[in-house]
Amino acid sequence: MTQSNWQRTKIVCTLGPATDRPGVIERLIEAGMDVARINTSHGDHADHARRIRQVRQAAHALGQPVALLMDLPGPKFRLADLPNGFCKLEEGTIVRLVVAGDEAKGASADNCCLLPVRSRELLQALRIGEPVFLADGSVELGVKSVTANPSRADCQVRIGGTVRSGSGINIPESATDMLIPTDEDRRHLAFAVSQEAEWVGVSFVQSAGDLARVRACLSAGPGIKPLLMAKIEKRRALDDLDAIVAASDGVMVARGDLGVETDLAEIPIVQKRIISVANAQGRPVITATQMLESMVEHEHPTRAEVTDVANAVLDGTDAVMLSAETAVGEFPVAAVRFLQRVLTATEEVYGGRMARDRMNPAETASPNEAGNALSFAACLLAARLGARAIIAPVQSMETALSVARFRPQAPLVMVADSVRLYRSLALVRGISPLVVNAPDNGAEPQARLAQAREWLFTHGLAQEDDLAVLLSASGAAGDKADTLQTVRLNS
Repeated sequence: MTQSNWQRTKIVCTLGPATDRPGVIERLIEAGMDVARINTSHGDHADHARRIRQVRQAAHALGQPVALLMDLPGPKFRLADLPNGFCKLEEGTIVRLVVAGDEAKGASADNCCLLPVRSRELLQALRIGEPVFLADGSVELGVKSVTANPSRADCQVRIGGTVRSGSGINIPESATDMLIPTDEDRRHLAFAVSQEAEWVGVSFVQSAGDLARVRACLSAGPGIKPLLMAKIEKRRALDDLDAIVAASDGVMVARGDLGVETDLAEIPIVQKRIISVANAQGRPVITATQMLESMVEHEHPTRAEVTDVANAVLDGTDAVMLSAETAVGEFPVAAVRFLQRVLTATEEVYGGRMARDRMNPAETASPNEAGNALSFAACLLAARLGARAIIAPVQSMETALSVARFRPQAPLVMVADSVRLYRSLALVRGISPLVVNAPDNGAEPQARLAQAREWLFTHGLAQEDDLAVLLSASGAAGDKADTLQTVRLNS
């Protein structure tokens, strides 16, 4: 690895049947996967646990930090299992939505297509004339009639397409009273804790209170608490965006449901706004949905998809996420490789400009705490001196994020004092996490500096006599960094 192809923006890959093929997870990590995502809306805990073991084992064998992000399903309506796993809906045809298990009751003489749904509450919420969107809005139905007993709804297909088992259903014009977390969320949350997931994605967040209720569930139980990723996919979330970001540990721009809940034409602006707020508050942010959607079936992406990925980087995202591309796609490894190529090409040309923009006080939030001021100074010093890296021993996300928020051009080599923190940092843009290899967690700063230096030399990012900036804690301020110095990377 050389300085020119060192990748700052991180890659999130959703696991699924396509990653179960022998050797695929190892190849995904080698291709650039930084975060493995488990979507608990699909599959069962046995499948998830098996995939998590494979990721942990492969990452350890390859010596790479890979974080685990486990998405909670949230209060989302979904199709139940379809007879053949999928169904093609033709424009103009009539389909009948029925509760799974009630298909026989929903049958009729006209033999209209039956679509089983998982929740009776969906059918109770529907109103005649309103739109119903499936498969991230690619299929649209219009409600023609609703029957209470048995619960069913007849709809006409306005925009046809293919829907699959478990496809999401959106009814943006209807109000529902389902709170976060749901009973299903609590069950999956306990599983995430048992699997020591570094991150948990909280779906359909609409207020900071939603995150507070999820944290209350974590506080009541044993085990290590995961970091919470607020998934912004509801229109109402945009009204409380600043508070939601402040209450979270990270944010996801979930463009699938957001594109149904919001005017599709406004999604690029909404994306920029969410990323900007997350950047300003020092929260890592993921841009998700349809990044390389065509690679589910094709070996190469479209020009528009490549441009979309590059623009997410220029917007300031920490990571970009692949969903169906790696979970069920035909070319999961090729998708990651192509994604990495786009990220590297974009960063090579624009990485320096982005760093300079963040060093301009007019373009970034003014550091208002001692820790942020010192981090800002570290980034500015590294830029002025042409330092090859910013090195910091860290014991929490706080110090790492306080530096990463300024998007320095130099690599951020963070030496974590635990494996959990080491993995968690894999999500954050610009950070190359290491885990302390000293006999105990009280390793001397020089030992950590030597470890960072060895990593930089091994990856071709620095040579002897190059400068680095070292950010460390003297002990007077507890675990918080309070000391800044320049060092020569002499062996």
